[in-house]
Amino acid sequence: ASAIFIFGGSGDLNQRKLTPALYNLFIDEWMPDDFEIFGIGRSSYSDEKFREHLLEGIKEFSRRKDEQNGKWQKFSEHVSYLQMDAEDENAYKKISDCIKVLKDKWGNHPNIIFYLAVAPQLVPDIAKRLGNMHLCTDKEHTRIVIEKPFGHDLQSAQELNKLLKSMFDEDQIY
Repeated sequence: ASAIFIFGGSGDLNQRKLTPALYNLFIDEWMPDDFEIFGIGRSSYSDEKFREHLLEGIKEFSRRKDEQNGKWQKFSEHVSYLQMDAEDENAYKKISDCIKVLKDKWGNHPNIIFYLAVAPQLVPDIAKRLGNMHLCTDKEHTRIVIEKPFGHDLQSAQELNKLLKSMFDEDQIY
């Protein structure tokens, strides 16, 4: 079982690259039976409108754009949207609530991936807030993916690396 939380979920990177890649994995049957993908962003989307937004990206950018055959419908049932401001510490409770619901639903702890498809200056604050909510403590089941650029210069990259290593083991950071 896997839960993928994409910060910057309503953004261009998710629409053009991430969701098409996850959709291809689904078509090729590389996704687990139990999975959920949560797009996180400040934009106002219902789950349905968010799925429509992502489908536009599939139709334009996926190498499998012509292979839907009802598979998009099945895939999209695993896609939700969490409207939240990543700078609001209290909003992170939405994520922990989602994880708890999935644990109860699936009867085990899912593998959790936090994918930060956001501007480099937002990464440290998001990482700190995830850490403050203790959402990163299960080192066996939790991963964080930082989209490049990693910092904006050598010093900020080193500071970010130090911060991430204070909350994650090295093999959790991608």
